[in-house]
Amino acid sequence: MSTNVLEVKSLKTYFNKNKKTVRAVDGVDFSIRKGETVALVGESGCGKSMTSLSIMGLVPAPAGKIVDGEILLNGTDLVGLPEKKMYEVRGREVAMIFQEPMTSLNPVLTIGDQLSGVVMHHLKLNKKEALKKSTEMLEIVGFADPEKTLKDYPHRLSGGMRQRVMIAMAMSCNPKLLIADEPTTALDVTIQAQVLELMKDLSQKFSTSILLITHDLGVVSELAERVIVMYSGQIVEIADSNRLFNDPLHPYTEGLIGSVPSIDGDIRRLEAIPGNVPAPGTEMPGCRFAPRCSRATSKCTEGVPEMRVLPDGRSVRCVLYEEGAAQ
Repeated sequence: MSTNVLEVKSLKTYFNKNKKTVRAVDGVDFSIRKGETVALVGESGCGKSMTSLSIMGLVPAPAGKIVDGEILLNGTDLVGLPEKKMYEVRGREVAMIFQEPMTSLNPVLTIGDQLSGVVMHHLKLNKKEALKKSTEMLEIVGFADPEKTLKDYPHRLSGGMRQRVMIAMAMSCNPKLLIADEPTTALDVTIQAQVLELMKDLSQKFSTSILLITHDLGVVSELAERVIVMYSGQIVEIADSNRLFNDPLHPYTEGLIGSVPSIDGDIRRLEAIPGNVPAPGTEMPGCRFAPRCSRATSKCTEGVPEMRVLPDGRSVRCVLYEEGAAQ
């Protein structure tokens, strides 16, 4: 029996825009084990968030559509699942935390109404039982006076407190998978650390797998066990967190890590990756990173490199690591 909670196979999510086909997610493969935290990283526009929306069945229609692939959650393919069944899966089996909780919480309902509503729907509890469960969840995520918080409206809470409410809501039904899309971007550094520690503790407490969507490599190093690097709709590298930071393989991964400031070691000039992510709908031959890559050769434009699994278990999409290539 598979230990993978999530298996994404050959996922393709395309958009039709101005008579052009935009390949937002173009043949993505990865898996997440039970209780594992995996980070999906890359620049804005690389397809991270659209991958998460594809898993949740929230691809904006009718322009966007999953055109191929499978998304297996505990063996059940979510692609093509009727909306009524997908509505039951969201929140119960897989939950999501968004970047800005103020836009996710209803401003005219109390925290108690919103939390208990989720619990009543998915766990089939009555109002009294749901409020008790909501109180317990707010206490778990660090509220000193959860009964008072239940009566508050979102605008009366700080950004960090609202994000804790979203985490409590997401974890209230003990989902198998939690997707966190830039969960700390809108928070100051001190609150970021608290939220990350909370997510780590809850993952261990509930044995919940986490897919962390972020561009912040500092967050990745704190929380993730494995890292998936994405560029222009494709995965270019998958590795354990320590290996990726200490010995990145793909030139794009090297560029991302080189652009992060460090407080350790010698003072060095920050590197920058020249150019930009290709505009949506841009068709190009060969490796999509080649126009920005300092190690590109003529071979890079001859065909799209295949994802190659190396003997140490890491995966990379680059001609430098094809069989027989000099590295």
